Amino acid sequence: MSNTNGTPDNWNRFSILDKTLTYIPLTNDLLFHMVFTKNQNALRSLLSCLLNIPEQEILKIDILNPMQYDDNFDMNLTVLDLKLHLNEEKFILVEMQVRKFLSWTERTLVYACRQIADQDKGNSFAYGDLQPVIQIAIMDHTLFPDHTKFFAKYLLKDEDGYLYTDKLQFYVLDLTKMELATEQEKQQGLVEWANAFKAKDWAAVSQINNNGVKEAMKTMEFILSNPTERELLEMRHRAEVDRRSFLADEKKAAWNAGLSEGMAQGMAQGMAQGMAQGMAQGIAQGMAQGQIFQAVKMYRLLAHYNDNQILDAIMNEFSLSRREAEKYLNTDTLS
Repeated sequence: MSNTNGTPDNWNRFSILDKTLTYIPLTNDLLFHMVFTKNQNALRSLLSCLLNIPEQEILKIDILNPMQYDDNFDMNLTVLDLKLHLNEEKFILVEMQVRKFLSWTERTLVYACRQIADQDKGNSFAYGDLQPVIQIAIMDHTLFPDHTKFFAKYLLKDEDGYLYTDKLQFYVLDLTKMELATEQEKQQGLVEWANAFKAKDWAAVSQINNNGVKEAMKTMEFILSNPTERELLEMRHRAEVDRRSFLADEKKAAWNAGLSEGMAQGMAQGMAQGMAQGMAQGIAQGMAQGQIFQAVKMYRLLAHYNDNQILDAIMNEFSLSRREAEKYLNTDTLS
């Protein structure tokens, strides 16, 4: 049985909050998906804050990617965003993102543009009927360290700030930068929701005086009281730990594989230069170059790194300019 809000009637028996249940934070992407697909009151409140529109204007939310949380659920899913159709007039993609992706902006661009392209179906489509697509990332890290904001909106505009179109938008909520929130963002309730996502236990989340957050917490309690769904959450957590461990082992192995070859190559070139510049200086330069060669070879062994990602990585790691870093991708051109 469900009530008119689409939530099970037996949720009413849950007190806020059963502190005997081990707490799992809402930054768990599977729990995030579960909570906001099960409780439209919580989802409506969250969307109201993120989009800065009154809740009463959110008349209809269609969830386009509901999931069955059963034995067939794939624990290795890497994308657990919420795909929503709001009031039958705009598409909203919401994703909880804890891990860092080197190509995050490109990734979200592909997903958002795919939703744009999916509207061009059937003979009845006209370009004037295209509905906006808003991609929202809730991130537990800073996307652009040189441009830190608590809540950012990215639109398609020209260099003078003139809007090209509002049909493609990107929002980023940085959970690590709550101290940068403006008064307007505080009034929207964004800080309250950010605190809910960052909460580490029932005591912390129970201090948040927000009706939408309380709805979400009631749903969390319901989910965590269900042995089947709790097991799925724990399996998801273990799958993520396994993934991180595998990548760490892979990186270590690649680093070791590139060590001797990279150091030898850098030492040889540095020693050759040292004949003219002075042996001590040449050895020091060779050691430094060897470390960079080692890093390049390590990253090349990681299948998920392309040349642009390798460039970014070694530029950051060794404080190189782009021109200097490019030399190490083609050792024949190293001077």
